[in-house]
Amino acid sequence: MAQSISRTHRKLKGAPDYDSPDFWDARFATGADVGEWLNSGEALIDAVVSDLESRPVITGRQPRVLHLGPGVSELGLKLRDACLERDWMGNGIVNVDFSGEAVRLGQEFESQKAPSEAMHWYRADLLAWDHVSDLSRYAPFDVILDKSTSDAIATAIDHHFNSKDDTSNLCPVIKDLLSTRDTISLSPVELLGLHLVPLTKKDTTWVVLSYSTFRFDSLPFLAEYWTLRSRTPLKAPSGIVSSNAYTPDTFHWVYVLDRK
Repeated sequence: MAQSISRTHRKLKGAPDYDSPDFWDARFATGADVGEWLNSGEALIDAVVSDLESRPVITGRQPRVLHLGPGVSELGLKLRDACLERDWMGNGIVNVDFSGEAVRLGQEFESQKAPSEAMHWYRADLLAWDHVSDLSRYAPFDVILDKSTSDAIATAIDHHFNSKDDTSNLCPVIKDLLSTRDTISLSPVELLGLHLVPLTKKDTTWVVLSYSTFRFDSLPFLAEYWTLRSRTPLKAPSGIVSSNAYTPDTFHWVYVLDRK
């Protein structure tokens, strides 16, 4: 798999380096990031398992789940446990992260598991098709699990494509779009959604936890392939506050999208 991961575009002013693998490598290597982003993600596990249980047949009792940007979260481990409890194999779960350190730690842990239980780990930039296409060997996926990875990706800038440029390394979906127009501009989340199209099939489910109330709004190209089934508020964990202070409730959002 391609291992060179770099970006040449400028970072949005004031935004953290969430779209830099070096940022995450440093946090994971030093133990600065050992908690769970937003919340524990139990609602996501429930949504994924419910979706898998509703499917008429899981081929070989091996559900295929693509876990985007797991980092050092325990979410994937919880999903694997939920699969094993249902007599499903865990080796259909594919974790993909662009932090080499996260992937190293994940592979090291999984090397101790039986082959039928061991999850796969791959390093990839989800906005680079030559990386994403390497995941095709495990496609089509039944479910995509995304715990705030779309949020991190959203901090990158828009990507611009021109039909006159070399398109040989572009996603087939992007090529199709360029066949009917000279240029297109895609937000990073929209580009992610289009990159997921060749890895999925009709009725694949994309389950997302986000802090944003409008993460998938106004993305016309993404909407050609993905339908928003639901957007459910989830009360965010509260921090430590004074007993006399009024703190309004804040919410995260669980999105469920279906592949057309």
